[in-house]
Amino acid sequence: MHSEFRLTTALRHERTKVDDLYFNAPFKLVHPFVDGRHTEFMLSFVGPGFLAGDKAQMDCVFGPGTDSTISTQSYEKVLDTAGGSASRIINLTVQGTAKTVFLPLPVIPFQNSNFENVVTAHISPQSTFVYADVVANGRAGMGEQWKMRRYSSKLKVFVDGTSSLEPDETVQTSVIDATHDTRHRTCPTGSTSHLAFADHTLLEPGRFDYTHMAMWRDYTHNGLIYIHLPEPSCNSMEENGAIVLSSTERKTARANQEDALIDKLRDLAKNMRLPGEFGATRVMDGIVARLLTSRGSDALDFITAASRLVD
Repeated sequence: MHSEFRLTTALRHERTKVDDLYFNAPFKLVHPFVDGRHTEFMLSFVGPGFLAGDKAQMDCVFGPGTDSTISTQSYEKVLDTAGGSASRIINLTVQGTAKTVFLPLPVIPFQNSNFENVVTAHISPQSTFVYADVVANGRAGMGEQWKMRRYSSKLKVFVDGTSSLEPDETVQTSVIDATHDTRHRTCPTGSTSHLAFADHTLLEPGRFDYTHMAMWRDYTHNGLIYIHLPEPSCNSMEENGAIVLSSTERKTARANQEDALIDKLRDLAKNMRLPGEFGATRVMDGIVARLLTSRGSDALDFITAASRLVD
């Protein structure tokens, strides 16, 4: 079965609204929960789970100024694909100053399943973007740990839009309008699209042993959270009546923001007494945290709390 889900949001009257929507079975959108500018969208995939030959595609566009959370209603189950495979493609576009939090529930690969998940996100430098992905090593209650044939989840995040100048470059804008006494600032521009982060989670128990010291060991869930913070506004200082814009200052401000958030994530893991392993680091553009837990709820609770740390 080929299923599609398309959603476009827009900011109207200081509320995040559905601007365009289409879906077919087994997708279903629960009535959105609106709280001021923020809207939570809950997506349901009605049915037993992914079967052989199933292909699901999601295309979501979040308009400038919107504030959205996308979650799913239940764990995603990938049933025995009987020698075949199932797949899901997710395309996310986050425009302008939009804030988007994408938090699906964990995927559970059943015995003899083969599943491919491909996520591509194009986001604005001014956007706030959080993406999470959690996968289990099988149905532990049924003794199906590490019984899947193959599970592959690929994530690529591209930052589109205007770029900063190269390190240590500055641009000086002349001056003050004598009539209106208004300073004219110009941020450096240039159309760019660069790969900010890429990840590939691959589970093939027939080829690799995931239970030894350098891998999952006795843990049952692997979680990933990627966070992109908005690019700081143009820092400036006045010199002889002119405005000097420094990309170095903006890069330093971004690094400080990301380091501060990493410290908050580490404190969160400590305060929650996260029963598992946790690590966080800065990447090309944004930060990434990984965690290993023995229960899906532990991973979900941490990731949900982590997403609330992002203003």
